[in-house]
Amino acid sequence: MTRSITLSAATAAAFLLTSAFSGAVAAEPGGRDSDQDGIPNRWERVHGMNPHSAADARKDFDHDRLSNLAEYRLRTQIRDEDTDNDGADDGDEVKDGLRGTRVRDRDTDDDGTTDGDEDADHDGLDNEDEDDSSESCVADDDDSDDDSVADEDENEHGASSHDSDSDDDGVADGDEDSDEDGEADEDEDDAAVDDCVVDSDDDGEGDEDEGDVLGTITSFDSLTGVLVIAAAAGFDVTGTVTDDTEITFEDVEDVEDGGEVSRSDSDAPGTVEDLQAGVVVADVEFEDDGVELDNVEIYAPAS
Repeated sequence: MTRSITLSAATAAAFLLTSAFSGAVAAEPGGRDSDQDGIPNRWERVHGMNPHSAADARKDFDHDRLSNLAEYRLRTQIRDEDTDNDGADDGDEVKDGLRGTRVRDRDTDDDGTTDGDEDADHDGLDNEDEDDSSESCVADDDDSDDDSVADEDENEHGASSHDSDSDDDGVADGDEDSDEDGEADEDEDDAAVDDCVVDSDDDGEGDEDEGDVLGTITSFDSLTGVLVIAAAAGFDVTGTVTDDTEITFEDVEDVEDGGEVSRSDSDAPGTVEDLQAGVVVADVEFEDDGVELDNVEIYAPAS
């Protein structure tokens, strides 16, 4: 009498990881392993490792929280933190058991939504974005094309991690605003609290948002409070300024196209008098109703 045993994907992955980290699993049959690190010499040479140094096996070249040895055993890429390009890091899918996803399958449940873009708890935030909020920056913020969109997030926006302007429309991927609401796509899916937001100058604004330019004020009606901004992406952003709207000033040192300004990063709030036609707007934030403006951040021209 024989009895078959079926392992779940998560159990199998856990077994592979345990074996990889303990070094209990031998290298492939017939593959010479000079440093006895569990990885055959030939594989190490192909992947830029040193077949005579066991230390390579313990390293994590792509910062995805999986050692090179674990990646070898799982057949994932040691220099690509997201082997299946689904927006979820390899380490998240394996170590965190990311909602039962498979590390080499972009769409584990075949529902048309890639694994990293699933929203298991239905809170409006993708699984991978929630994971990012509690992980070290080095594991999640690789940005190969310097467009302020992490490589792992490019797929969410139909963009390329190797092209800062994937659709060649003159707007960097990190500044695209597909729903024309004045907030960049990349900012909309950020977790509310993200430990990976870097603020080098401690001014309260993340580095990826420094120097942002939304567009230029076309008009402001002080009676109705209606503010119209001609966005650099080629559409108008319209919102209503109320007594509760906060008007702030962007740091002038971050304006890439130069020009002198009278105030920058000022502690003193702006007023509706500052909302003049031609003034450059860095960013706006809407209230939940999508009509009233919570904040307008501008570059104030020299007086």
